Amino acid sequence: MDAKNGKTGKTTKRSYTPIMVLTLLLLGILGFLTYRFAPLEDWKLKAGLYDDKLAILNTADIHGNLVYNEVNGGYYTLDEVNVEMGMPLMKGLADKLAAKNKNSLFLDSGDMFHGTNEANIEEAKGVVEAANLMGYDAMVAGNHDFDFGFKRLMEIQKQLNYPILSGNSYSNGELAFPDYIIKQKGDLKVGIFGLTVPESLSNMNVFGETGVTFSDPEKEARRIVDELKKEGVNVIVFVSHLGDDLDKELVKKVSGIDVVLCGHHHWLYKEPIKIGDTYLVEAGSYSTHVGLAELYFKNGKLKHLEWSVHQTKDRSIQNEAVAKVAEVYHALALEKGKAVVGTSKVDLDGMRTHVRTEETNLANLVTDAMREIGKADIALLNGGGIRESIGKGNITLYDVGKPLPFVNSLMTVEVKGEMVYEAIERGLREWPYGASNGGFLQVSGIAYTFDGSKPAGKRLISITMNGQPLEKEKVYKVATNDYLVEGGDNFTEFKDANKLGKGALLRDVLAAYLKEKGEVAPEKEGRITVVNQRYK
Repeated sequence: MDAKNGKTGKTTKRSYTPIMVLTLLLLGILGFLTYRFAPLEDWKLKAGLYDDKLAILNTADIHGNLVYNEVNGGYYTLDEVNVEMGMPLMKGLADKLAAKNKNSLFLDSGDMFHGTNEANIEEAKGVVEAANLMGYDAMVAGNHDFDFGFKRLMEIQKQLNYPILSGNSYSNGELAFPDYIIKQKGDLKVGIFGLTVPESLSNMNVFGETGVTFSDPEKEARRIVDELKKEGVNVIVFVSHLGDDLDKELVKKVSGIDVVLCGHHHWLYKEPIKIGDTYLVEAGSYSTHVGLAELYFKNGKLKHLEWSVHQTKDRSIQNEAVAKVAEVYHALALEKGKAVVGTSKVDLDGMRTHVRTEETNLANLVTDAMREIGKADIALLNGGGIRESIGKGNITLYDVGKPLPFVNSLMTVEVKGEMVYEAIERGLREWPYGASNGGFLQVSGIAYTFDGSKPAGKRLISITMNGQPLEKEKVYKVATNDYLVEGGDNFTEFKDANKLGKGALLRDVLAAYLKEKGEVAPEKEGRITVVNQRYK
């Protein structure tokens, strides 16, 4: 009996009431925090609404970025800080994401081996070494993975400890790569296939390859999906290097594809796109992000996909084994390119969405160098050949190689003015799409105006030289590159041109020009003008 209240149990009841309230409060806070920091779908998995989960880590369009780099100049503004994590930090981040998931795969969407000074050392030797330490399960062959030549990519395929996939790449009538693989992850049987953009040979400087062809992606996708269904897979994952525009069309025509890991156009999807029963995602480019697709299953069927993209500046988590490889090849590239070749008083704009849609001061500098050193009247350069900006200040050979990473050489040819008109019109066909419009022509020695409201093929209004219309019947000396002369980006205007001579690589042409000038401060001069612009 309670001495104070004279009733048994009063003190006990009063003692436990606040404890119960506190317990409920703590459980509520714990539940909120768990909900806040754990996906709702994982709660559904624990509750039995799903019975299995698969995580797919994804990278895309790394383009040889071995080293960490914080640069100004993203896709939309030169002031944007663009964090290129580099492969060592990507590996560390991917490992952290994988550790949170029982079953995971690591897949790459192509264009891994070419695009930086480091990658150019011994034709991607360092990138291959790093790739073998990343833990990939497979990748698709990207168009720029052929940049060192088809034979070199065949060598790389043998050197890798994971497969390169491409169900539409053929050599002498035989598949050059495996078209698909099947991976068992827990109770899940995962079918993975890859396809490469059919224009791969015309998109790079790999001409002269005999017997190499690319078949229709839709036809091959239908064939492969049918085969994977017969194998009884639970989910079909398409690792694509077609570009998300072609991916969207393909999945409308080919049923049965569950997930598309897009590559080629360098988009960063923060949310998945769903077309029919197919999820499409893309993880950016240049090592800026690692994508994570979390797939939830019920009775062996995919029921839901969560997509997130991840980036970090915390270099303490980088993988040390990959970092050692990166350090070796970064040092080699810096040593090779340490000489200062000139100075710029201004930032040089090589931003992707600019060089493929409008005039920029870096493009003007490069085309001026081509025209002067090529002893030509006109210079024409595909905007897609410029890959980065250069900051103001001293410029080294290493700096020059970053925006001009390709093995493209200066060529001077003679063509009639009519061919110049046709070439520039061709370069406007995909305008204003900066992701895919690599054939947009930057110029020197001439200026052109086009109508942004007109359909493709009818956009060019005028071309002038020294204020006068360019004469269609007159023969001009044109400095360009061997990539365009050989039909790159589907240009045919130079196939019958009189070839006057082939010069140095474009990066060496720019370096020589900078050495001669000493200091430069190029500006936009009105070389390219658009009227009636409907899209910005």
